[in-house]
Amino acid sequence: MKLTALTFVWLVAACGGAAVAPPPSPAAEEALPPGVIRGTDRTGSDYKDFDLAAPDFKLCLAACLGEAGCKAWTYVKPGAQGDKARCWLKSAVPAPTPDDNCISGMRVGDGSTVEK
Repeated sequence: MKLTALTFVWLVAACGGAAVAPPPSPAAEEALPPGVIRGTDRTGSDYKDFDLAAPDFKLCLAACLGEAGCKAWTYVKPGAQGDKARCWLKSAVPAPTPDDNCISGMRVGDGSTVEK
């Protein structure tokens, strides 16, 4: 018998126990726009870098989309290169390198990394 999260919670409640939600599955993570890869750095071709106001990779993506010369970007999580999240805008698309502290993106299709 395959138990879903809802069935699990119902069974626990019906048996008088405290309902504990199962851990989220990897598929439950936020879907990423095309061209965006979690756990990836794109080292090199930097032309601008700056701290972000909030730890949100979408701010870095938006900064890249706002500049015609930006071909790719890398978001660095807070604590990896300072206290704040950091954004690196790139004039080319460097090869991806595994790095759990980063999320990187590149322009795809019509020139944006956001699906319409």
